[in-house]
Amino acid sequence: WFDSVITASLFIGFPIAILLAWAFEMTPEGVRRTEEGEESHLEPSSKWFEISVVIGLIAVIGVSFWQQMNPHVEFLDIEEETNKQTSISVEPEIKANSIAVLPFTDLSQNKDQEYFSDGMAEEILNVLVRVSALQVTSRTSAFRYKNSDLRIPEIAEELKVRHVLEGSVRKSGETLRITAQLIDASNDKHLWSETYDRPLTTDNIFAIQDEISNAIVQALSLSLQLEAVEKITVNKTTDNITAYELYLKARPMFLARNDLDLADEFLINAIELDENFSQAWEMRAALQFLMVEYRYTYKSAIEQRLLAEKFALKALSINPKSALAKSSLANIGTYKADGSDNYSVNIIDLFNESIEIDPNNATTYNWRGLTYSAFGMLDEALLDFQRCIEIEPLYSACYSNVMTSPLTLKSGQAEAFLNEGLGKDIINIQYLDLPWLAQNRKESLFKIVVNQKENLGGWGRADELYQAYLYPEQDHRQLIDDIVTFYEKSKPNDSISVQLRMILVPIGAYELAPDAATMWGMGFKVYRQSDEFKSYVKDSGIYQYWLERGFPPQCKPIGEEDFECE
Repeated sequence: WFDSVITASLFIGFPIAILLAWAFEMTPEGVRRTEEGEESHLEPSSKWFEISVVIGLIAVIGVSFWQQMNPHVEFLDIEEETNKQTSISVEPEIKANSIAVLPFTDLSQNKDQEYFSDGMAEEILNVLVRVSALQVTSRTSAFRYKNSDLRIPEIAEELKVRHVLEGSVRKSGETLRITAQLIDASNDKHLWSETYDRPLTTDNIFAIQDEISNAIVQALSLSLQLEAVEKITVNKTTDNITAYELYLKARPMFLARNDLDLADEFLINAIELDENFSQAWEMRAALQFLMVEYRYTYKSAIEQRLLAEKFALKALSINPKSALAKSSLANIGTYKADGSDNYSVNIIDLFNESIEIDPNNATTYNWRGLTYSAFGMLDEALLDFQRCIEIEPLYSACYSNVMTSPLTLKSGQAEAFLNEGLGKDIINIQYLDLPWLAQNRKESLFKIVVNQKENLGGWGRADELYQAYLYPEQDHRQLIDDIVTFYEKSKPNDSISVQLRMILVPIGAYELAPDAATMWGMGFKVYRQSDEFKSYVKDSGIYQYWLERGFPPQCKPIGEEDFECE
């Protein structure tokens, strides 16, 4: 109110002061009234200034009067309004049917059964996810609290869930003890708890998973008065306890994309013990191309493709509803027998079948999003990457794909995603978009990315590459040749990688087709006007997909056999 009073006083006093100044003037004899016709002591220019001030004052009074008559019109301080908008924070609602499954504690004497205790928790989580009446926190989010000192209500508050399942596993010889308890974090009370002492057999392991999952659903149904929920059935996938344990050892490596060669060895051993273990076959299928991408094998992409197809078909012969096998077949279906790209028209249909079987498989959404990206369907691709993050918020691949999406880069949101991802340590910086970094003058980060071991680590000429990105229209053929020579000498067993092609195409190496999922970015605009681009789109099957399913917004057909893209 003080500011308002002072402003009003100045506003009222200012016209009075101007009118008095108009009616009176200062003379050598003192203040006197300005007489009409009497020669003024003021210069003509001063009189014109006073006239201008009075006219301006009348205009201000008019605007003020108009504002009073139209109170809905406001003139806002831009900085103040921006601060208001950015300071608003809406806390997500904690839903009553929400639950997080924490990793179970390993109570074995040698503390060497963590893979097993984590596996039990994860298997139960995967079962609960299928219950539509529940909202289950993702594995990556819940498993961050392994060995945490936080109390259950504190963990629940951070995860924004009402209920938490925790437990422990003790393996001793041929016996197994699993303890589980369901806690209502709003009052820190136990809704249900149970201890299972059984002989260590696969029958008992799957039976315990079944019993715990159904007990949780029943307890929550009673507590929250949920509508009747179907009884959960956990299917036994193997009769061999050792094979199952090997599978549990391989799974966290597969999910984290770490030690993939060791994970593959575990699965090979599991299959040797049980050749009808479909889960082991489907994971081996998914692993093959990941091993190429993450440099865990020296085999060629063609060899890995053939292996992946073989393993996926084997998994489907055992379990026709293997979602991961279907999505693996779709993923490897993007490669021809010679290793070149092959985007068949029905590839999206295969991904859709996989999602229909398992709508909570984040990997399938990520792979389908990459395929949509290749087709230039950028909106659909971004939705898939976002859905992947909804399922697994800390899934590095999906987070990076959202951040480097041409739509995210264009909207100006990329930097916020980058900062958040780096803060959570879920960004693989080797895949950052170099054209975007150069365009936004992020020179230091650009050079860090270039100097990654997987890119051009040890080359020592990142300055030159940065300048080339700043002026891509210039001739950089000598630089391109130097980079290829360095790459071939430093990695004699590797062919020109997808990552290297992504680095070189923006500065003129159009003969090297870039990764299809990234060629729609800002750094490839000149490439998209080249003959090489048109040849790649037609040879890879992307053009045929457009003819049958429709062109993306940035492209249009020209006649019956040609097209152009922005």
